[in-house]
Amino acid sequence: MATQVRSIVRETVEPEYTRYTPTNGKKPDGADFGVDGWLFALPGEKLGGAWFPQAMYAAFQVSERGALSWRVREVGGERRQVGSDSTTRKGALALAVNTVAQRREKAAASGKCSQTSATMAERLERMRAGQLAALPTVAEIRMAYPLAGGGATLRLITAEGNTTERHMIPLTERGAAGRENDPAGIYLDAITDGANTEGLLIAAGWHLARLGFNYARGAVWAPYSGSASSEAKWKEWSPMLPEGHRWPHTVRVAITATVEHLAYIDRKYGPAPELPDLPAGVSAHPSGPRSWQICYANRRFWQLAYWPRMGGDVWTLYADPARTQSLARAESPGELLGTIAARDAEAQARAAAHKGY
Repeated sequence: MATQVRSIVRETVEPEYTRYTPTNGKKPDGADFGVDGWLFALPGEKLGGAWFPQAMYAAFQVSERGALSWRVREVGGERRQVGSDSTTRKGALALAVNTVAQRREKAAASGKCSQTSATMAERLERMRAGQLAALPTVAEIRMAYPLAGGGATLRLITAEGNTTERHMIPLTERGAAGRENDPAGIYLDAITDGANTEGLLIAAGWHLARLGFNYARGAVWAPYSGSASSEAKWKEWSPMLPEGHRWPHTVRVAITATVEHLAYIDRKYGPAPELPDLPAGVSAHPSGPRSWQICYANRRFWQLAYWPRMGGDVWTLYADPARTQSLARAESPGELLGTIAARDAEAQARAAAHKGY
């Protein structure tokens, strides 16, 4: 009878956390990791003849239906959520650890220690198709009840009627810390005062362009009626509101993804780009789907990571294998690789000075 293999991550109950914020340079790229949160690593191990490398995760809070909960997501790779949401960070960690352990134990028991490149390509293609199918098709500006504080929110909605947290954008306030805002300052309350004004349409258009969407051909903003209960409440309140606050309380318009947005999806789920010719003394070896271990003169190591995004792809050079200490970012890998020799010389000079001291 075969012995059931057991992952060592089940014993990892108190990992070391690294705090990240929008300004300390440690936040993972992309909008999938909240405004701020905590990074932690689960150790690598050899299990049943299969090798599982150390993996990095982020724990952060999300708001859904007015309630805060904790979520854990992979940093790098497919950036999947691991485990279920929990009301506490400790609970989310326990669920994530159990999920990772089960995946490793199942893979080790079946003898599947790694995915082939062909299988990974198929998975990426499925993810790309899913991303295209889930693109928003409708933009909506919804007014809050003026007697409850007013304000307006832009929502991007899929054909199935779903929306995501990153596609719910306040138009009459600055929004969450770290969120990019229109430099023209059209978010000020003066553009609405509870009424659906032209200023809101301008604000919504700015956000749509930034996210890679445009109005569908011939489409215009038009009033939209919501649920019966919502309409009943607006009807009840209408006589108490000034004329400019009454209608429309919600408007919608059909939208389509821009060419730039579709190209971004192709890059996000396509093969990793090739590195340019390496400077003398520098070598590079793949260490993940979009990351490389960089070595200089066989004595010093860095991590180079690539992440596609709207508005310009980002390359990041890290000082550590876990990719928590970001050193520099650039639009192309050559800009970072060209600094490796100088960084090595600087490190040697610091070491010599410390030794002399």
